[in-house]
Amino acid sequence: MRAKIQGTVELEALIAADGKVAEVRVTRSLDRVFGLDEQARKAALATPFLPCKREGKPVPCLVTFELTFTLR
Repeated sequence: MRAKIQGTVELEALIAADGKVAEVRVTRSLDRVFGLDEQARKAALATPFLPCKREGKPVPCLVTFELTFTLR
């Protein structure tokens, strides 16, 4: 049986100077019971980012973004 849960998880990620995600935490939860928060975390960890830059040089940075789950 499917739970038919949909909505948005808000995440905060530390992006390393090479664009890889170093850490992720859920800042607004959608669902802890059915594992959507953990799936959002895994997706964020697997996503490459463009590095942030300061004075033209790559630097680590903290970003906040949302991942939305929808039913089709």
